[in-house]
This record gives sequence, C-alpha cells and structure tokens, in this order.
Amino acid sequence: MFRSLYPRTIWLIFLSLSAIILSLGVFKFWLPVQEETTFYVNHANKLYEEGNKLGQAVKKRNAAIEAVKSAEAAWLPIVAAHTPSQVTSNGGMNINVNQLQLLLDTKRFRNSIQTALNNHLKIGGVKVIGPRVAGVSDQDEPNAVLASYYNYPGVPFPVVIQDLGQVTVTGTYDQIMKNVRAWDNFPRYLAVAHGLQLQGTAPTLTGTYNLSIVGYIRYDGMFGALPVTSGGGTGGGTGGGFGGPGGSAPGGRPSGPLPGGGPSAAGVAGN
Repeated sequence: MFRSLYPRTIWLIFLSLSAIILSLGVFKFWLPVQEETTFYVNHANKLYEEGNKLGQAVKKRNAAIEAVKSAEAAWLPIVAAHTPSQVTSNGGMNINVNQLQLLLDTKRFRNSIQTALNNHLKIGGVKVIGPRVAGVSDQDEPNAVLASYYNYPGVPFPVVIQDLGQVTVTGTYDQIMKNVRAWDNFPRYLAVAHGLQLQGTAPTLTGTYNLSIVGYIRYDGMFGALPVTSGGGTGGGTGGGFGGPGGSAPGGRPSGPLPGGGPSAAGVAGN
C-alpha cells in the first residue's frame, strides 16, 4: 500500500503522526507535571521565606522583653521616690481597709498632701499664693470614696489627681525659676508645672503657672463595699473581703504600656 504513495506523502503522514504523539505527550503529561512542579517550588520558596522570618521574630521578641525590663527598671526608682507610702501615720495612704476607715484616712491623707504642697511651694524663697488640695468630707458616701477620690476602678489602678489650677509666686527671676524647676523632685508625688508667665520689673517679679499633682497609691489588696442598709446608708463591718476589679499597683511588675500600671514618668513628671 505504501509503495503506491509518493515519498512526500509518506513523509507528511510521518510528520502528522509525530505531531499528534508529541502534542499528546506535551498536553497530557509534560504541561501538567510542569504546573504541579512550579506550584510545589513556589510553595517551598514561601515556606523558606517564612522560615527565614523566624529568626527575625525571635530577635524582635527578645528586644521587646529587654525593652519591658528596661522600662520596669526605669520606673521602679520613680515609684520609690514619687509614690506615697502605705504608712498612714507618716503621711501615706493604705486603701486596704474598710470604706468607713478609708473615708477617715483619706481626710488625713488630704491634709498630708496639703502639708507637702505648702512646704514645697516655699522652695526658692518666693512668696506664694498657694492653692488648696481637694479632699473628702463626712457627708461623702464611704463606698464612693474609691471612685470619687482615687479614680478606681475608672482607672485600672488607684490614683489621686489634684488639678490645683494657678499658682502665683513673687521673687527674683532666679527664685521663681528654682521654685518651678523644683517640682520635678516633689517627694512622693509626680507634679506638672506648666504655662509659666512672668510679669513686673526686675529684680522683683511675679510668676504664675498651672500646677497638677498625681499620686499613685500602692496597694496589696482591697476591701469590698460595705453593705447598704434599708435606709440607703452603709452599715458597719469590714465589707466583703478582698476583691475589686483588676489592676496593677505602682511598683509591681509592669502590665500594658508601662511598668507599675501608670503612664510614663517622662510624660507625667516633666516640667
């Protein structure tokens, strides 16, 4: 049969069959294998990339741990120098008492803040028209003292915030500047003095500035609320034991943006 065909015809038949076989091999076997191979190669490359990130992640984690430790180490001296003690007889404050006792101790604590403020205002030898520290009275509800005076649990940790408004001092320029700068070292509290304005003619000048005081309260426990009587008042007793919402006492291990549960010392104690 093939003898009757021209050689050219036989050659074309051979090429056609070869093309069919080649196409079958390419589209049925080679291309699918190539696609699958490419997929696995790309997947392997992605895995290698993620694996290479592990070392960077470990470095970032270790750096974060060191940053927390450094922040804690920097915060602890602030706690030691700028937080009230827990000894109430020495001008400090202990909130781990029942609410009736807390109300009485808070009145004494307010007086100790006022005394410390008055003493510090005299630094520099200036004459001062001093502000008055806010306090509590016998008419205040004992169960509300933690919230109203210590801002707890509105803030995750008990803190006294005294926005004292404007302070007016009279003296020489050096005396006034010494008085203002001294608030950076206000014992047991963090103080912010800002907005200083000077008036008058040298050597005697009058300076005015705004003053705020922040006192972080250390604590190792907290009493529950006093029971409320049918008449709406609070009854006697020591409350329901230790409890209350969470929060970290200043001086403890840091949790959140800053060790001790408070804002940064630079942001609060700055002048």
